[in-house]
Amino acid sequence: MLALPDAALWILVGLAAVWDTVQRRVPNGLILTGLILGCALQTQAHAWTGLGRAILGISVPLVTLIVPFHFRLVGGADVKITMVCGAFLGWIGAVHVLLLGTVVHGLLSMLFLFGSRFAPAIGPWIPDYRRVPHAVGFAAGALMFTAGGVHFF
Repeated sequence: MLALPDAALWILVGLAAVWDTVQRRVPNGLILTGLILGCALQTQAHAWTGLGRAILGISVPLVTLIVPFHFRLVGGADVKITMVCGAFLGWIGAVHVLLLGTVVHGLLSMLFLFGSRFAPAIGPWIPDYRRVPHAVGFAAGALMFTAGGVHFF
């Protein structure tokens, strides 16, 4: 049976992935809801230790992605959605989501890159590989981590 925090995280990252794919942005209201809900659920489950875990989980992706964001390698929504994942999963989960999401994003980019080479034969529906939204990769990383399938450490 799926736990409430995992279900809430799946809904939030799923909405963020769809929003990022369609509109190339993630609304701040969704991010704020995720941060508050993640901190509240962590605090409810583990008291003050849970709140500290959530804050540390928010801080790790922020510190990790601030330099790539500065150089426009990732967007602000990508930083914010990983912070939401960190609020729900703690710092270890945030690191896993960052790693898994980066791998998934790279694989999607390669798929679209090679697909764009064959676009005249396949059709014009293949998006530009430079425009693959990162939120899709981070959502997939969060799903893989919470489903228990992939843990690096």
